[in-house]
Amino acid sequence: MSADQVTDTEFDIPLQQMVTFRLSRIHAKLNAQAARILKESSGISLSQWRIFVMIENHGKITPAQIVKRTDFDKGQVSRTVKGMLKDGLIAVEGSESDQRSHTLDFTDKGFALFQKARPAMRSRQNVLLGSLTATERQAMFTAMDKLEMAIGQVEGESTS
Repeated sequence: MSADQVTDTEFDIPLQQMVTFRLSRIHAKLNAQAARILKESSGISLSQWRIFVMIENHGKITPAQIVKRTDFDKGQVSRTVKGMLKDGLIAVEGSESDQRSHTLDFTDKGFALFQKARPAMRSRQNVLLGSLTATERQAMFTAMDKLEMAIGQVEGESTS
């Protein structure tokens, strides 16, 4: 066994040293913080922000493409999109006969809210990343990539 491999006795570690526990806590704190910032800055939800970011980054995009590229819950994406359409934040374009080919895009109202939220979210991102050195940031992203690959190996998935 190499020095890098984990032994069964190493699972008797404090909760604070368990990867899944630590990541879950960080995830919950980041989501709560983002939701609060978005509500205060623009009145949009975190789910709406994520849809907006996907449209901003990829242009017109289908809900299925959002799910595929992000691993977001399909039902959550569907509910969020429906609400955003109802509120006039996004518009849908595409074939009436094939809803799978409908693409989403900003409305003027939605883009204005996205632009309103963007400075606060960009500032947050800068503070978070700025708390780490360039070396620490690179190590963090490398570690996250490796963990994603390991998840696939545990589940017997291909690691593409």
